[in-house]
Amino acid sequence: MMYSPQKKKMMQLVHIGKNKLGLDDGTYREMLWQVTGNRSSKDCTVAALRKVIEHMETHGFKVTPAKKHKTKKPDVATAKQAKLDKIEALLTDGGYPWEYAESMAKHMYKVDALTFCNGHQLRGIITALTKHNQKMADLVLMEKAEAQADA
Repeated sequence: MMYSPQKKKMMQLVHIGKNKLGLDDGTYREMLWQVTGNRSSKDCTVAALRKVIEHMETHGFKVTPAKKHKTKKPDVATAKQAKLDKIEALLTDGGYPWEYAESMAKHMYKVDALTFCNGHQLRGIITALTKHNQKMADLVLMEKAEAQADA
């Protein structure tokens, strides 16, 4: 099953909190049950996962921000700048670092870096990112609809 990026991150935070607080599986599932009425984080909504994280914070868990990626926007010719700006916007919308687009270039076109992509290849990466971001947005809408239906 695919989860929205937000739910995936929240589930990861819950499991990090479980480990940092030293909760065994039984204690963890009992705490989930008390806070959300579910025995698994997979069954929780994003709002329920937020409650779990807040509960863990009251018991000493501290959420620390992830380390920032060090890769910077590639340097390209002026003719490609508009396409690169679009890729940057799509990466920001999806919450992905520049490495994500670099790996797409390698996977899709066997090109080592975005700098070496031609205009056609950059348009292909823009299309792929647009479709991926739309797919993730649709998943979020489905989760919201499911949560409302369950309420």
